[in-house]
Amino acid sequence: MKLKYCLIVASSLIFCALPNNQVQAAKYSPSEAKQVKQFQKDYVMLDRSMIYDQSNLYEIKPNFASPFNPGRLKDAYVKTSIAYVNYYRSLFGLKAENNFDADNLDAQLAASALASVNAEANFNAHGLTNYHRPKYFPKNEWSKAQTASLGNINFLDSPSGATAGEIVTDLLQDRNNISGTGDTGHRALILSSRATRIGIGASYGQNGRLYSVQNGIFADDILRKATKDVVTYPAKTLFAYELLDKTTPWSAYFAKKTISCKPSVYITDLTTGKKTKAKYVKNYGRSYYASGYISAITFSPSSKLKLVNTHKYRVQIGKSYSYSFRLFRQNNYQH
Repeated sequence: MKLKYCLIVASSLIFCALPNNQVQAAKYSPSEAKQVKQFQKDYVMLDRSMIYDQSNLYEIKPNFASPFNPGRLKDAYVKTSIAYVNYYRSLFGLKAENNFDADNLDAQLAASALASVNAEANFNAHGLTNYHRPKYFPKNEWSKAQTASLGNINFLDSPSGATAGEIVTDLLQDRNNISGTGDTGHRALILSSRATRIGIGASYGQNGRLYSVQNGIFADDILRKATKDVVTYPAKTLFAYELLDKTTPWSAYFAKKTISCKPSVYITDLTTGKKTKAKYVKNYGRSYYASGYISAITFSPSSKLKLVNTHKYRVQIGKSYSYSFRLFRQNNYQH
């Protein structure tokens, strides 16, 4: 399976998982242990088995001819996508997002528009820039598609399809952003501290590519008061070990603080006391303002850092911000 929306830079970051009996013996505080169990319980309830492809994605298949029909997705696909979005938001202490039919319809228009022109996996996909509207595609619906396509887009080139959760997870980890390593704009939209709703759309093009759209940029949300001043990846306090791999950039989004420099970032394993300096530090400034953030810093851990399940880490972002988190395994739920 090939989920595509960016360039990938590999590193030799080492990941270590302890045997299950050691994980269970980890010295979590009572509050940490309670929260870990709740996260694990929530995760196990998510649908991780249903693979969607051209044969089972739609309740109504799109019609790329006159009369045009953008199609309608299976309810299970939409509900699972939203469940993953909200599970991940819960890891960061963010409120759950709503899902409305009107937002889904616009997202589906965007996905079907991308599919109708067999859009390439580049920036032109956003807003359907430089693409000509097919004659069968109504003008007013093309306009709605252009607006909705300004949100998150995922390009999947695989005949075997993917689960709904894999699409959401790929956008959250933001390992393959078409603008290059370190850009985590897709993640920022999923983790917007001002967002209240998101729409889901998906459609196959004649090229066999699956176009997935998260319609999540709304003017009224951008203007809302942020529910959290800072959102970091990994999340503060506790974070799922499975959501960090060698190609996953880390990030810190600020809703109120402006950071004008490119700070030095240090990551310390508080369990072992080893301190390392992060690499590929980038300051995206207000680039993620559509997600409600006025500053965004991204970086990657040094290859010398070992990420070990149950270990606790501290991240120091220049003089601007510092926080700590402990890793846990989200797929290790036991009744």
